[in-house]
Amino acid sequence: MASPKIGGNCHQDFQEWTVVVCGATESFPRVRGDMQSMQQQANHLAVQFIQQEALADRLVLFNRTLNMDHERKICFVHNPKAMGTSLKAWLGLRIDNADHRFPTLMVNAKVWEQYTTICAVRHPVERFLSSFHFHCRSDYAGGYLQRFPELKSWDMERYFETMTRFEPYALAPQWKYAVHLRSEHPPDFLLRVGEHSAAQDRIAQSLGISAPLPKLNAGKGVLEQPAPGFRSRLNSYYARDFDMFGYVP
Repeated sequence: MASPKIGGNCHQDFQEWTVVVCGATESFPRVRGDMQSMQQQANHLAVQFIQQEALADRLVLFNRTLNMDHERKICFVHNPKAMGTSLKAWLGLRIDNADHRFPTLMVNAKVWEQYTTICAVRHPVERFLSSFHFHCRSDYAGGYLQRFPELKSWDMERYFETMTRFEPYALAPQWKYAVHLRSEHPPDFLLRVGEHSAAQDRIAQSLGISAPLPKLNAGKGVLEQPAPGFRSRLNSYYARDFDMFGYVP
């Protein structure tokens, strides 16, 4: 999958990226209008998150995250269940914890535009299933289990209902990880889980990475599949992801 080159004209990069991720050749103005609509919706969501984090005394300062390396000017966007831990290890970033904030809540526009920004996406339903099995059917013992002691007994629909209502980052649509509300600049590199791309090779060359990409936190066994009716609901919930990133429901 082609990705915009680092640097260059911001408007040109934005046009190239939107056409690529939509998997179509439609005119740029229509795509740009759709992006503006998404930014308006995400802006409202971002304000809500900032208010919630401030009230809970959890607001983290901009440009301070384990997803960044200021010396090398790398900014990684950790989209949950999209190879994030493996990519962070490959990039030489910390993997002892996770920061799943959206770009707008993680860095300011200046850093977003000046640093090398990297994000990965995954087929929306596969990503949901991976998240469900990791939290509900594995030996996971993290923060969600502390908040929801019955987590391991949940079925898919209860997991979906609870997480989308109370945990904004757990199952958030992936397009929210691929935009910064204060900038029209897209991620410099947008990777697709399970697909080796020229973008990955360019990252390695640009950052001097010679090691292969590790496979950390990889799921094991056959994943339980959603019932047809619930899968249709997932397809609807992630409709914008399917459209933006060119996946087939």
